[in-house]
Amino acid sequence: MTRLNGDGVRPRVVVVAQAAPALGGIATFAQLLASSGAVAEVADVTLLNTTRHAVRTAGRLTSSNATNAVLDAARVFREARGADVVHLQSAPGRLLPLVRMWLLCVAARAGGSRVVCHIHSGRINGGNPEGFRATRAYRLVLGRLGFVEAFLTVSRAGAEALRPLVPPGTTVEWVDNAVDVAAQPQAEPDRRPARLLFVGTLSRRKGLEDLAAAAAALREAVPEGWSLQIVGGAAEVGEAEADEMATAFRDVGMGEALLGPLGAAEVRELMGHATALVLPSHWEGQPMVILEAMACGLPVVSTRVGAIPDVVRDGQDGLLSAPHDVPALTAALRQIVESPELCAKLGASARDRARRHYDVSVLAHRLASFYDRPRTGVTPRA
Repeated sequence: MTRLNGDGVRPRVVVVAQAAPALGGIATFAQLLASSGAVAEVADVTLLNTTRHAVRTAGRLTSSNATNAVLDAARVFREARGADVVHLQSAPGRLLPLVRMWLLCVAARAGGSRVVCHIHSGRINGGNPEGFRATRAYRLVLGRLGFVEAFLTVSRAGAEALRPLVPPGTTVEWVDNAVDVAAQPQAEPDRRPARLLFVGTLSRRKGLEDLAAAAAALREAVPEGWSLQIVGGAAEVGEAEADEMATAFRDVGMGEALLGPLGAAEVRELMGHATALVLPSHWEGQPMVILEAMACGLPVVSTRVGAIPDVVRDGQDGLLSAPHDVPALTAALRQIVESPELCAKLGASARDRARRHYDVSVLAHRLASFYDRPRTGVTPRA
């Protein structure tokens, strides 16, 4: 049923985010909001895509980034003049991305729109003090965002980290990511030979060096009957770090596993033929790729960081271990490779959980409560 605001029409929402050609969780989430029929039932959504290059230098003070931030603010201001809500997707884990977020929020409010900030940063949502520490300058900028009506995080840890930093009385709520479960292929995780799949940026914090070591140990214990596929590129971290991660696999004789960055359709096809998703991250928020894998009926082998333990129940929907624990990761991968029955059980539970809790229809209902709120009349403090 279409949900209308007090004027008898759907609220007009501008989603501001990175999208294609960008890859990654924010782009996937933003494109879901703009294309989902379930979201269209509760809001008239337009996507304002801020991506200019697939590989970006986010978080760095460059003349290009500064110019793009000003240009994006002007675009947001124009769109906000015809919108009820600007729903900004951001990852302000460091000061400079936060300053950019502040600028876009000010532009949205100056254009007369209500403002909702969706915080996807793995640093903030990861619950890891090593990943996120709010400096005095960071707190100062956040303190100037009292006109934002709601900050939405993707983990409980993120909400707890953000609440003490925003102006008193500001709404901070945890809102789960989502996928269109019906659009995902149905995998057969008990099919053999086993295919282990990693999808993500080739970055150190994704635990790729741990995965290379675990894969080498697994090959010693179980030489045949399985393969590993690594999908990802240098987005966000740059070529130098991505090359280091690729070298870790080449050094153990598994360079053939590196498939490079692939589009959404190609990733879906790989998931449809995979046995399990492997994501041994050191810190995360709530990875979209885990929800996509669960919607395909894949077991998830991951770590107890961010919202992952809230999404993946250890022993029910997948196998979790502590970050950096290569022996535990190796043991989990061996269980996946050697037990088709376990994979079938975990995969069926994962798909059912995705359908019940992480389908886009659930997200649409949740977002409607923010989109439908009346204007507050609050003006930005610059």
